[in-house]
Amino acid sequence: MAYTTKEQVMRITNITASDISNTDLDNLITDATAQLNSDINTRVVREYVEYLDSTRENDINGSNTTYYVKNWKDKYIGDMNDDGSVDENDIKVYLVASDGTETEATVSSVTSDEGKFVLSSAPSSVKIYVTYEWCFDDPSTPSKRIALACAFLTAAYCYAKINWGMSPEQAWGNTRFRRDMQSSNRWYQKYEAEISKINAEMGDYAEAENL
Repeated sequence: MAYTTKEQVMRITNITASDISNTDLDNLITDATAQLNSDINTRVVREYVEYLDSTRENDINGSNTTYYVKNWKDKYIGDMNDDGSVDENDIKVYLVASDGTETEATVSSVTSDEGKFVLSSAPSSVKIYVTYEWCFDDPSTPSKRIALACAFLTAAYCYAKINWGMSPEQAWGNTRFRRDMQSSNRWYQKYEAEISKINAEMGDYAEAENL
């Protein structure tokens, strides 16, 4: 999956297949996805999993496999591995026994908009720590804002690749051709404006205390 598509990028720009290859465009979408994630995501490293409320009890009792991160309310689990989707590969769960022995648990599913992850087996007599990223808009669908922001940034990258190093003006006889050298900057400005909307709710954030 990806946050945007070649078709969306071409639809909002004047870029065609003759301007940039499909392979290059796919690679630029991948680059834009990683940059977008770094601009909207906050990483939480080894958050201690504990009781949150009566719905999100996070019991470690040998039968429970469903757990919740602390940043669940009005937030989403983010795309930590930059593949343009949110799944079990976007969260790391560590089980620590009383003697300090640590193992990595297998995550079977993640529900981004609930801050929920499910383990393949129920742990007991351990402490649980989780590493993940969160953001203020849904990256699992993705939302229209995230898709549009990714398309804007990909467009900026495309025009940079097309124009940088090229002459701003070329002439063939009496015909002159002017290249818009500011197009990359303009698309990047549109990207920044969209990112500002996504992050409008961003406030101060502090790491949870690890126990």
